Amino acid sequence: MRLQDFASKIFSSNLLSKPEARTVASNFLMQLGLQAIYFVGIIGCATYDLGADALVVSSLVLVLNVMLVVMSFVAGPLVDAVGPRRTLAATLSVMAVAGLAGWLLPLSYALLYALAAVQGAAFGVGSTSMDAYPRFVSDDPRYLQRVNSLVYTATSVAVIAGPALGGLIVSALPTKCDFAIMAFASLPALALVWATVEKIAPSRQRPASGEAGTAGTGDGDPDLKARPATGARGFLGDLAEGVRITWQSEGLRTLFLIGFLGFFAYGAFDSLESLFYRDVLRAGAQWMGWLSAIAGVGGTLGSLAVLRIPSRRLDMTALSAMLLVTGVGSMLYVGTASVAWACVGQLVSGLGFGAMGPTRTTLAQARCDVAHVGRVTSVMRVGMNSAGVLPLLVAPFVADALGVQATLFAASAMVAAVAALFVARTRSRRELLG
Repeated sequence: MRLQDFASKIFSSNLLSKPEARTVASNFLMQLGLQAIYFVGIIGCATYDLGADALVVSSLVLVLNVMLVVMSFVAGPLVDAVGPRRTLAATLSVMAVAGLAGWLLPLSYALLYALAAVQGAAFGVGSTSMDAYPRFVSDDPRYLQRVNSLVYTATSVAVIAGPALGGLIVSALPTKCDFAIMAFASLPALALVWATVEKIAPSRQRPASGEAGTAGTGDGDPDLKARPATGARGFLGDLAEGVRITWQSEGLRTLFLIGFLGFFAYGAFDSLESLFYRDVLRAGAQWMGWLSAIAGVGGTLGSLAVLRIPSRRLDMTALSAMLLVTGVGSMLYVGTASVAWACVGQLVSGLGFGAMGPTRTTLAQARCDVAHVGRVTSVMRVGMNSAGVLPLLVAPFVADALGVQATLFAASAMVAAVAALFVARTRSRRELLG
């Protein structure tokens, strides 16, 4: 019996009978593993077990972010060529092996750097694939809005469950045991993904002639007759094509800029947040899990709220307003030394982040052809993820001069200011942006 047939029989219950249900479930399991090991596992082991300072934590997060950016860029042409299903299957296999290594091997900086690289790569490829997948099923705007909302809701629930489960584990066991979550969560996710075949064939499986309609699209659109890239030259051409498509469309270009400029200041959080917990809040490692879980509660509510927004109101201005919520929430989060206020801030910023994800993805999917959705999605993710790299390089030095809390508050205020400018600009150009 083929693996695909075996997986289909296992997950043939009413709950998981639809491809979108299996996509949402597999995304939850993938994100559960990634969210559990990032803050509590990698940064927690470095900060609490190995006694790392801000520079070491920054270098770990820098490795993660560089891999995240590079692999997000690479994932786009890969998804367009072979489809999200195969791309996700490979990613989840690597995650399972890495989780076992983190759990069973002796803890060291070398291991943490390797795990940070794998985690960044897995997040970049996996998230890009998940963002692209609904467009391989349908181009109906209401369908895309609903499925994207549910996929991001699953991510937000994983943001609650992953760090909370990690916090529970490290409160009773060594911190490195947290990596077992990624190993065991990846395996059922792999089975779910393998049982879910795209309705629209990826470019390597499409005929290069006028037979495109038989590949599952039914419309004979010439853009769907894309031939797969061959060799490094073709692959680089695909990367450049994704940038060109994004930049030539004012709507896609604005989406990119909202992500890049809006997330620019958040790189400071990656390198300083664990020190804020330890030195300002005076909270133990388990609070890294609990507060992240509260952000996940807000993210879940925000993602579900997108379902209630009429399609005609889901536009760039709404996206900019959601970014403004994240900035204000972050200011509440780091503005005091109170754990209670940090909880409030995490809830508010989580609301904004949770709503932004499905909104941004739906707007991008509606503005590009399915033949390009992987590449456009990867360009969008590269914009957001690369935005945090430069602050990683300077945040430790700014923190030495101003202090950890002042640096984080200034970064939060910068996000809010950028968001307010985008609200004003997108309102004045609403008709042109579509």
